[in-house]
Amino acid sequence: MKRLPCTKTVLLWSICLSLAACSNHTAEKSLTGKAVPESAPADSLTMQKDDLAKIYVQAIAEFIKAANKKDKITFDTLFFGKHVYGQADDFPDITLPETIEQTPIRLITPELGLKKQQERKSLVYINLIGWVEKETAEFLLVVFSNGAAHQYDYTIDFNFNPTQKEFELDKIFFENFLTERPEKPGRVIIYQDGKYHVGN
Repeated sequence: MKRLPCTKTVLLWSICLSLAACSNHTAEKSLTGKAVPESAPADSLTMQKDDLAKIYVQAIAEFIKAANKKDKITFDTLFFGKHVYGQADDFPDITLPETIEQTPIRLITPELGLKKQQERKSLVYINLIGWVEKETAEFLLVVFSNGAAHQYDYTIDFNFNPTQKEFELDKIFFENFLTERPEKPGRVIIYQDGKYHVGN
């Protein structure tokens, strides 16, 4: 087996740790500030797999639509990290369709995601973290590209409509990590009250 030079090994570990840090940081609290218990069973674990897969697909579809509305972005293929570290925010044991909103979807391990990003800088890799409860669902999409650099985050909130028996889109937030002041990224609402506010 061929060994990596020391500098490449250090770089590889640095990127792995930064990807894991994004996952671990968000595991401590939900985006609304509520603690996410590590030992208590989450509603998302007790939901039927089909229902859980449906809301994840809905979140990905809303992300694709929002990115297109905001910046006229279309994706060649989206790679999602199937992160499973024994934490409350692990990616659930669900299957995603091969295409969502006419965009090819690939679910891969974070390690393979890192390798692919090193091979192709334009590749878009997303760490998708979800909190699904009976009345609400909250998703954080941490987007990496340009050789595993953190680009931006989308937060997508849903409310459950008991009459329709389905989740409905409530809000979408966008947070830019490519600003001149990366320590204070600009977080703006881009969807609320049934319409997009992309000029903010």
